Amino acid sequence: MKKTTIYSAAVAILLSCVSCAEKAAVSGHLDSIKGDSLKVEVFDILKSRTPISTVVIPAAGGDFTFDFADTTVRGLRISDPASEENSFATLTYVPGENARISGTLDSLVVGGSKFYQDQKAYEDLCADEREKLAKIVDEYRAAEGDEAKQDSILESYNEVNDKINAITKDFVKGNPSSLYAATLLSNLIGEDGKDALEAIESIPESVKNGVMKPIVDNIKTGVEKVKARAEAAELVKDGMQAPDFTLKNEKGEDFTLSSLYNKGQYIVLDFWGEWCYWCKKGIPDMKQLYKDAKGKIEILSIDCRDTEEVWKKAIVEHELPWLHVYNPGDKTIDVSLTYAIQGYPTKVILNPDGTINKTVVGEDPEFYSYVKSLIGKK
Repeated sequence: MKKTTIYSAAVAILLSCVSCAEKAAVSGHLDSIKGDSLKVEVFDILKSRTPISTVVIPAAGGDFTFDFADTTVRGLRISDPASEENSFATLTYVPGENARISGTLDSLVVGGSKFYQDQKAYEDLCADEREKLAKIVDEYRAAEGDEAKQDSILESYNEVNDKINAITKDFVKGNPSSLYAATLLSNLIGEDGKDALEAIESIPESVKNGVMKPIVDNIKTGVEKVKARAEAAELVKDGMQAPDFTLKNEKGEDFTLSSLYNKGQYIVLDFWGEWCYWCKKGIPDMKQLYKDAKGKIEILSIDCRDTEEVWKKAIVEHELPWLHVYNPGDKTIDVSLTYAIQGYPTKVILNPDGTINKTVVGEDPEFYSYVKSLIGKK
């Protein structure tokens, strides 16, 4: 649906490399630990949602120390293996930095060396606005089925989110030498990348070429994608011919979009991912539409941002009866960029001849009513 902004997750960007591993420690005390140990999963969250490694560390009485050495910034996910609540806390590991944490897994308090001091300072600045966002999300969920009310709530969400973006911009501008501030650059890309580029220009060379170099380079790439997406948007407007592409299906075979043209059916390009809450929420309605409109529409789901393993498993688990292809999203091909996709799910409705009829962003009831109106005309 068009309000998926509320559930968008910030893209976490990880970096690579200093010349040798620097040992760092994550230590502290966590309340409400049910057992005498903690599970620590190490992630390269730039490339995968699957842990690189997992270790269980002693945490008697909630006290623990985790010594870690790596040449690359990593994502750490800390959980209590004795708990059935599936609670966890996340932390960024930076070579040479030491984190001291307290609180609970649901409400982590982070301190320690400079990186984590800056992180806490930023989070304190955002605390009030983030609390407002949490309440707004609860209100939004409670209003499910009342689209007018949800639209009003979304306006409030965007206002608060704009305030957080302003705080972020000021923090990065005021702390150009901060390693933590560099991790916030992705939040500044926006619609044109201007703020991100201005921030990068203010960062000293010691940060640009140090451990944070990959993140700075990645932001530059992100800005390039934003510009490319804006250019692509001019080529995928209603009435235009849909850009053709060839991707692999779940059997590893090439599948070309234009092979569906001129068969008397409307075509729905469904940009989705197993990671996407709203994509999965819409599956029952998609199945019903596909059943009701049998022979009048064809759905081609284009998986984005999942691993191939997760994608193939999702097709089976959700029992999705239509066509599927996998979008690598790399330098070789990224169909989401070709179609200027900015939110998930996005459904691009094509006429039988392959021209674009309409694009609907998000899990929106409008999509289903519109498709039904189209096939009713046939």
